[in-house]
Amino acid sequence: NYFVAFSGGVDSTALLYCVNETLKLVDGVSLTALHINHNYSGKSSEWKKHCIDFCNKRDINLLTYDLDISLIKGASLENQLRELRYKIFEETLNAGGKIFLGHHLDDNVETLFLRLFRGTGLKGAKSIPFRRSLGKGELVRPFLDVAKKDIEAYAQEKELNFINDDSNEDISFDRNFIRKEILPLVEKRWPKYNYNLSKFIQNANESYEIVLSQTEKDFNSVSSDKKNKIVLSKLISFPKNKQKNIIIYWIDSLGLNIPNTKILNEIVEKFVFAIKDKNPKFIWGTSEKEGSVCLKIKKDFLIAQSIT
Repeated sequence: NYFVAFSGGVDSTALLYCVNETLKLVDGVSLTALHINHNYSGKSSEWKKHCIDFCNKRDINLLTYDLDISLIKGASLENQLRELRYKIFEETLNAGGKIFLGHHLDDNVETLFLRLFRGTGLKGAKSIPFRRSLGKGELVRPFLDVAKKDIEAYAQEKELNFINDDSNEDISFDRNFIRKEILPLVEKRWPKYNYNLSKFIQNANESYEIVLSQTEKDFNSVSSDKKNKIVLSKLISFPKNKQKNIIIYWIDSLGLNIPNTKILNEIVEKFVFAIKDKNPKFIWGTSEKEGSVCLKIKKDFLIAQSIT
């Protein structure tokens, strides 16, 4: 089974049309559009109706989900809505199923800028992956090497109707600020900046795979019989830069929040040398916040635990 995440915007509209036209030539497959109504705009119901009409006109199956944003509190609304979307995607996918998302070349470059401004490392420089596993199926982004202007030209050529989300103009959102205020200036000076940065992202992906392969070997040499424990004396036998990579790999494999650069430096410079008989602890986040992580030292083990 194939799914397309369908917001009704130009990117997902062009993608849904393209996938639908392609799969008409293939026997034994089904296509379903997936629309998630975030209910954050006064036009949300109008956008949902647009998606229903678009699919009905082309005889495309459509699933719709309505979110209640009044239940969302605390952290960034944008991030929490994204988490809810991906949870729905994961729950919808069956074994072997694929869901297609409309992220494109310009999205990838914007993500790179966002992460660079936040001090990302090599892993973050990989930006958006073309494909990855999700639940029982797979998430795929076919337009990731396609520029936004080419998608818009395709939609115009096929005379596709789509919606315009006013929130994309709100520069109080970091991504919109980068898109509206920063990148137009960059483009004036370097017209092909997005294609060139796409090459950088590809190089970062290749470099990261090399580093990851070595880090996996290093991690195996410090691991113990329990996933949340590593051998401290073996860890500190590595140079500090490798210690950081091992810790990131380990924490990520546990599904915990990865420490930032400042915290990593504190761990390898100070915490791993703390006096063991005092049962030292190191927490990033806050002890009251779900998702925070606690490191402990017991005997010759470094232990990671989630605080819930």
